Amino acid sequence: MSDRVRLKGRFIKKKVRDKQVKAVAAMREAHLSKNVPRSPPNLKFSFDGRRIVDMQYLSEHLKCIKCKKDIFLRNTVEESRMGLNCILNISCEECSTLTRVHTGKMHGTGENKNRVDVNTKAVLGAVHSGIGETALNKLLVCLNVPPISANLYKRYEREIGPAIEAAAKDSCREAAKEEKQLVIANVDKLCQEM
Repeated sequence: MSDRVRLKGRFIKKKVRDKQVKAVAAMREAHLSKNVPRSPPNLKFSFDGRRIVDMQYLSEHLKCIKCKKDIFLRNTVEESRMGLNCILNISCEECSTLTRVHTGKMHGTGENKNRVDVNTKAVLGAVHSGIGETALNKLLVCLNVPPISANLYKRYEREIGPAIEAAAKDSCREAAKEEKQLVIANVDKLCQEM
């Protein structure tokens, strides 16, 4: 009796095939057990530091995606961050479903989708006040808020750059119009001074 069997046109050992069959059965079992309500996970997650949160947005989205019951921050299992925005995985006390909740609004279209308002506003504020990524992160560290990466800062800086340029051009046009109107209105005074 041979210890090899044919699988998908190739010969493999029976032990290897049996191992693969067991792995597939385990994956199938795990997939089926996901739909069965289970007890809440062992919650040992704790937040380090402070976060910037849009309270109105967060309060509207603290609902289980499955049973639509209220979920609570104390049941947070995991946190991931996108700059200053947090994405919380919160377990429902009723059905144990994990719900992903953002702490702020998202915006954007096309290649700029999945942009976060708080990141855009922080970078805009930094540019407007004349500080860069390093100074912004120094401020955040003093506030005990996790800093943002240089790459993320640059990405949002590229997003707001065209808007800042457009606003500057509009401002210059308005100033030129106003100056022209003042010159026309005061042409007699200007001629007398010369």
